[in-house]
This record gives sequence, C-alpha cells and structure tokens, in this order.
Amino acid sequence: MKKFFTLIIMLTAALGMQAQDTWTVAGAKAMLGTNWDPTDTNNDMTSTDGTNFTLVKTGVMLAAGDYEYKVLKNHAWDESYGVGGENAKLTVDADGEYTITFTFSTATTEVGATAVKTGDYVAPVVGDQTWTVAGVEPLCGSNWNPADESNDMTSTDGVNYTLVKEGCQFEKGVSYGFKVVADHAWGEEYPSDNYDLTVTENGIYTVTITFNKDTKEVNATATKTADWTPSTKVWTIAGASALMGTNWDQTDTNNDMMDTGDGVTFALVKEHVALLADTEYEFKVLANHSWTENYGKDGKAGGDNVILTVEKDATYTVTFVFNTESKELFATAEEEDPTAIQAVKSTVASDGVMYNLQGQRVQAGFRGIAIQNGRKVVMK
Repeated sequence: MKKFFTLIIMLTAALGMQAQDTWTVAGAKAMLGTNWDPTDTNNDMTSTDGTNFTLVKTGVMLAAGDYEYKVLKNHAWDESYGVGGENAKLTVDADGEYTITFTFSTATTEVGATAVKTGDYVAPVVGDQTWTVAGVEPLCGSNWNPADESNDMTSTDGVNYTLVKEGCQFEKGVSYGFKVVADHAWGEEYPSDNYDLTVTENGIYTVTITFNKDTKEVNATATKTADWTPSTKVWTIAGASALMGTNWDQTDTNNDMMDTGDGVTFALVKEHVALLADTEYEFKVLANHSWTENYGKDGKAGGDNVILTVEKDATYTVTFVFNTESKELFATAEEEDPTAIQAVKSTVASDGVMYNLQGQRVQAGFRGIAIQNGRKVVMK
C-alpha cells in the first residue's frame, strides 16, 4: 500500500511538471540572436519558484538605441506580454557590450529588462550583402517574405540599389508597405518603420524602389501604366478570442462586417460577449480574409491594434464600426440586461433588440440605419 501511495505522489508530481508552461523572450535579433522567433529555445526563461522567470544574455553587442521584445507562452503568439498592450522596450544610451537580464512575473504579467555594460562595442563584420524588398503581396508578389529572391535589388556601384516591379494593381488611398532587408532574413532592415507607398487613383503601376547602402535611405516612385478597377472587398474583424470567438483568425466569416448602406461604413455586432473589467481586448480590421491589407489604431495601415476595455465584469453587446475612406476603426460595448438576454434568445426571430452604429440600444421609433439580429435594417 505504501509503494502504491508513493507511486501516486510521483505520478502527480510528474504530471505537474509536464503541465508547467514555458516562457520565452522574442524580439530584436541584436539582443536575442534570432529575430522575433517564438520557437527559439535558447531564449527560454528559467524560474526557481514557478512565478518569477529570468533570462540572462551575455556578450551582447548593442549600438545605442531602442530594442523591442515580448514574453510569450509555450513558444506561440497566442498569449504574449509587453507593456500597455505593445512591445516592451529596452533602451541603451551608448554603444557597447552588454549583459541583459529579462524578467517576467506570471502573477502580475509584468515584463522588464536591464542592460549592464561590460565592454566596448565591436561592430559585426559585414561582407557583400544582398538587399531584398519584403512587403505586401500586391507589391512584392509574396507577403513580407525576406527570402523571396525575385525581389532582390541590383546595383552597378555597390552602394545604390534598385528594384523595379511591374504590373502592380494598386487602389487609391491604400498603404502598400515594405522594407529593404539584408541577406534574406529579418534582423537588419530599413526603414525602422515600414515605407508606406500610396497612390492617388486606382490603376496598374510600375514601381521603382531605391536604396542607398551607406545612408540607408529608401525611396519609391509609382508610375501608372493602365486603368484598373478593384473588386468589392470583404471586411473582417480579427482579434482576441474572448472578444471575437476565435483567436486572431482572419478567415472566420462569422466576423465579417456588413455594409450599412452607403458603401463606406461597415459594421459588425457581437452579442452576449463576456468581458472582464480593466482587460485590454485587442482587434483589427482586414480586407478579403488576408493580412495583406489591415488597419488598426488611428486608421494606420498595419498599425497598432485597437484596444477595447470595459469598467466592470459583465456580458456586453459589442458593435464594431469601420469607415473605408478614413480607415477609422472603433468598437463600443453596451452592457446587456441579464433578464433581457433570455427574452432576446427566445424571440430573436421576430423582435430582436436594435442598435445604432455607435453600439447603443435604440427603441422602435428610431429613424435611420440600425443593426437588428446581426443584420442591417433601415428604419423610416
């Protein structure tokens, strides 16, 4: 009996060890050796108490500047932590060799990093580099793929590089982002923020991209060569699973938005969404179930996620609204009456609750465009 009891304890302990989560730091290649690679086990953190985790990187050569990173769970981006919903940032004030200590608490989800200078900076040896354009598919033919050799730039003097892309179908007002990348890998790329190329009218374009290896200056020009009319787009919201039902799934047709009637404003209503107070629920809007064209905060193409928060734990009706001209995206959450939810469930086919485009409940006398039972209705 004693042996059996001991075996049970050992099995329980083993199962507990197997269930322990792995926490990893992913971020800038200069700090971590690989560029934003969630699978790199060399950057796994360790812990002595199961709550506070640490990773120490020694002999790191850093030039003065900012370096971004996040801490993620079990080598996947499904659950990751930075600062204020964005990447955490380590700043060093001088070139040098550093020892970097990353910290993370599972109790508070707080991340941190400190850098202690241990020596002088030694610049990496740079040989003949290959410079490649990586960006959105309408421009590059592949989506942000630095290994695509068809986008390699050419040079006649070893300093000024050029790439010409023909037959690009561009829509006016849409941002076509790209970077110039060294040696077919993320880690050295310019500019630090994407170069955003836009055109003033729909058409087929020839794009010339230039890059100066010495100054790191990137430029692009687009010349229209033919007319082109874009097809109608499907706009979809993708975001946190608690908000959307699926986790950042751009293919989920349940989260497709609908035209409110003017061809410009699109809306999506999600009912009976359980949200927690002071929790940041992130989301974005994207076109045609692809990340090639997406918009976030301040209507910026490929920008930061939009964040929705509520003041109390409750069940909400969440209304998303997107303006295809201004690219403005926002969401409102209206707390549902617990006693009314059942009534809506039982009579949804005949008398569903109506909401305006700001996500506010309206009464039967409302005039204008409303959302009822997940569909657009025009109340006259």
